[in-house]
Formats: sequence, C-alpha cells, structure tokens
Amino acid sequence: MRKAAVLMLVLGTACLALAGSEQWIGAGAAHHYAIPNPVPGVFPAGPDVFRPALDTFKYDDNMAVNAWAWNGTDQGWGVKFISPSDNITVAGVLFYRYGGWPTPGGDRGLFAMYADDGPNGSPLTELWRSDTVTGLVEDVWNFVAVDEPVIGSNYYLFYIQVDTYPVCPGMPLDGFNNAPSHRMWKYSVGSFSESSDDGEWMIRSVVDWTPQEHNAAPLWFASNMPKDTVPDINLYVRALVRNHGTADLPLGTPVRLHISGPGSYTYDDTMLTTANLVRGQTQQMNFSPAWRIPVAAGDYLIQVWTEAADEDWTWDDTIAYDLSVAEWIEYGDYTAGNWITWGGPLRATMFDPADFGLAYPVGLSRVRAQFYLLDPPNNWNDSSFQFKIFGDDGVNLLWEGDTLEAPAGTPGLVIADDLDSMMIFESGTFYVAIDPVSSRGYPSNFADAEPDGHSFQGSPGSWTPWNLGEYFISAACVGGVGLEEEQPRVRRPMLAVANYPNPVTDAVTIRWELPARQRASVDVFDATGRLVRNLYDAADGVSGSAVLDTRYLAAGIYLVRLETQAGTATRKLVLGR
Repeated sequence: MRKAAVLMLVLGTACLALAGSEQWIGAGAAHHYAIPNPVPGVFPAGPDVFRPALDTFKYDDNMAVNAWAWNGTDQGWGVKFISPSDNITVAGVLFYRYGGWPTPGGDRGLFAMYADDGPNGSPLTELWRSDTVTGLVEDVWNFVAVDEPVIGSNYYLFYIQVDTYPVCPGMPLDGFNNAPSHRMWKYSVGSFSESSDDGEWMIRSVVDWTPQEHNAAPLWFASNMPKDTVPDINLYVRALVRNHGTADLPLGTPVRLHISGPGSYTYDDTMLTTANLVRGQTQQMNFSPAWRIPVAAGDYLIQVWTEAADEDWTWDDTIAYDLSVAEWIEYGDYTAGNWITWGGPLRATMFDPADFGLAYPVGLSRVRAQFYLLDPPNNWNDSSFQFKIFGDDGVNLLWEGDTLEAPAGTPGLVIADDLDSMMIFESGTFYVAIDPVSSRGYPSNFADAEPDGHSFQGSPGSWTPWNLGEYFISAACVGGVGLEEEQPRVRRPMLAVANYPNPVTDAVTIRWELPARQRASVDVFDATGRLVRNLYDAADGVSGSAVLDTRYLAAGIYLVRLETQAGTATRKLVLGR
C-alpha cells in the first residue's frame, strides 16, 4: 500500500472551500441510499442506446455514501477499465451526480478518456474529450455519448470539474473497497495520481464490442477489502467472476487464489464454478477456508484469476489487491486481566514504538481496546465512546474516530476502529485514548496488574498516571515505512541504489533526493513493466530512503523509478541468488 504522512483536519458543521484543496462531505444516514441498478437515469433519446450488444462495466456497488468536489476547475476523478478485447468502442460514460451537496451545486461537467500508456499503465495519452456537458441531473446515472474506439489498450474515463466550488456537481463514491488495486484515480491540472480514498468513484463504462467465444474474467473483489490490516486474523477473499464469451462457461471452471508476501510466503487456494454460466452471467466465488493473515508484518499481494478452457483473451483474467499488514503493539497483558476501571474523563496509553523494536518512521493504521461489560439488567448504561489519538505532547489531537457503542454482553469485548489513512510518526511517542460519552466514564476498561508507566487518566495536558496496571489498549503499527526528510541539495530529482553495483541478494537500500517538496513516488518494476512494489508515494514528497526486502523476489532484472513533477529517474536493479 502506498503510505504518506497524514494531515488531520477536524471540521465543524460548516464545510469551507479552501483554495487549491479538495472538499469532502461525509454523508449521514439521510444521504445513504440505494440507486436503482442498472437503470440509467438520463441518456439521449432512442431505443438502441442500451441495446443488448453493449455491456456496462463498473466497480461501484451502486450505494453513494460520500461526495467530493474541488475548489477550482480542471480537476476531477477517474476509473481505469480493463478492455475485454483488443478492439472495442467505448459507446459512453455513465456518471452519477451526487444529490443534495454541494449547495447550490451545478449541472455542468467535462469528460475525457485516456489510454493506459503511462508508466506502469497510468493514464497518459488523451483519446477523447467532450465539450462541456450541461444538464447533469442529481441522484441518477447520466449517460454521455463517447463513441470512440480503443485499440490495444486499457483505458480511463474521467469526470473533470469545469466550475468552482460550490457551483459544481458532487462526485460520489461508494463505501466499500471492491475494485482491484490501481483502478481509482484523481486528476489535477494535467497531473494524475492514484486515489487513496475508501470506496469507488461512481463512473461506469458502456462498451460496444464483438465478444470472443471463450472469455471468463474476475470483475472485482466481492468483499470489502481493507486498505491496511493486522496479522493473525481471518480475511475472507471473495471474487465476482463473469462469462464475457458467447460460449457457455461450464461448471467446474477453476478460479485460483494466490497470495505472496514477506519471506517467500505463499498461499494458494482453488474454487470451481458450480453453475453453467451463459454470456453475461456471474458467480461469486467465496474462497474457503478464510485466509489467516500471517504474523509477519509487511506487504502482501492478493491475486485471483480464472482458468477457462480455450481462453481467447488473457488481459482480463487476473485481478490483484495490495494489502499492507501491520502488527499490534500493546503494554497490557490481555491474558491476565485484573482491573476494571472507568476513571476519566479519558483513559489513554502512551506508546513508544521503540519499545517494540519498530524503526521510524512508524505507520499507525488501527486501534483497539478491551472492555468489561455485563448482561442486562446489571449492565451500565451510556457505553458510547470514541477513540482519539494525541501527539507526543499528549495535547495535540491528531485523529478522532466515530462514536462507537459497547453494548452489554460477555466480559472481554474487544472493539477496534480503523483510521481513515495510515498516520505516520517520524519520531517520538503518541497517545491512544478512550473518550467516553458518559461523564461516568463507561464503558469500563480491562487492565492487568503490572504497571509499566504507560497508562494515564484525565484529559489532554492534564494526564495523571494510572499506576495499578496497564490498560488493554493496542495500536496496529508498521515500522520503517521509508521516509526520512532531508534538506534539498539537488536541482533535479536524483535516485540511487545504495549498494550498487548489483547483483544483490537479501536487501537493497534505495535513496532519492528532491529539489523541493512535490508530488513524488518510487516504484519497482520487473522486466515486463509490471509493478512489483511501491516504496514511496506522497503528494507533498520529500527526500528519503527505503529498504527493499528482495528475498521473496525472483532473480532477474528490475527497474527502480522515481517520478516527480520535476522529472523522473530510473536505475537498474539486478537480483541474484
């Protein structure tokens, strides 16, 4: 997963448009609604616009839960689509305009299509661009005719904002991560970058093409895939498979799962289709048993592909997902519960990543706590709370989660909350706190009887040590995420493989220098141009270094590429065994 430092802004009920920034509104219950699927809402007159020869390709689940808008013009969002053939016509783009926000809103937009001929299949060559489209209607799918061929390429469809906030349409996204990695993108004044937002942009592609006889493909992951997770838990991998071909896809067709990770780790599973699928039919493949995430933290690659007999088209055979696995760090011994405490108003654990051997910079992605709860009628009321994270001084609020409920039940309930994005700490400590809604301090925490000086009660700036034991509060962290800021010493981007000359066998240190803060990424590609690992990605990048563990990479030639707004740099990396 791509990791970058996070700037957390806590907003009130008003949303202010900041110059040069994106605006985001988190929809409440009133804005979480189902959209009729797959009925388009607005499209040109004529009975043949959605004739059976055309297919609609999508990743969204048809549930708009959030919306975005840029403050300025010439900025937008896009989706990458995998061509089902080497010669297709994109008949049109379907765009869902978010209803109710922004206010007063607007009904104009621009649409564009790009080939995937940029580095590692990123958007580059513009294939088509619309005039400004007016009359985009809220809360429905708007069809914009494209009618452009795409030959020998995958392609991107983008919605681009032509008016300033708030007189512009809101761009919605759904609430789940179903799309394969590297499919959701952003656009800003000619520059493209991958989107790290949760969910899929609600943009669809309508394609006119001549289907092959045999073409089966996994479309997306049918379960909500986490951006970052923790070790030693079950992850259910599910994929939706579709028969694109004119011939029936017979039952018993193999669908493979392969997961690779640190230390040459591999995991494989196979499911067989259980029905005969005619053209256009789908089946959800639920791999069983669930994958037990290994205890080793690091980056894992999840791949699912079909193995249809006599397959005529292999471009769409495989989907992949990048998963970053952190590790839990904690001072309390969860096996030795001794105390029940509801002091407050806040209870917090101060974490020092160095105590757990984690190298800075350290990424924090998830928090959890164990509570003591009783069955009715003896349970305590008002068991609502928030997780909060404070900086090294115990005062600066870096993040606060949604209000969670700890309902009555058996003692020992563990509740976790995921951060919106991985939070990066380049040094020092941080506090993870429980902030009860009730002034009485419920829900009550578990704690052990061995104090180590890391548990506190009170409030930011007024923490009092709790010296009876350590709270059962944990943080999911990854060490050495590959960022070390340096003063710019160069006039153009520089990239170096520290232990050059090659070949190398176990690990290699890669360093980069930037002349100024700017959009930057460092990626490793194999000889075919396939992305092997993303080492660094930031909108406001700095000079730094990263250690690439090469033990689970095959021997051969690789390319390390630094991409910035000011230029690129590439170095060859040869791995021996």
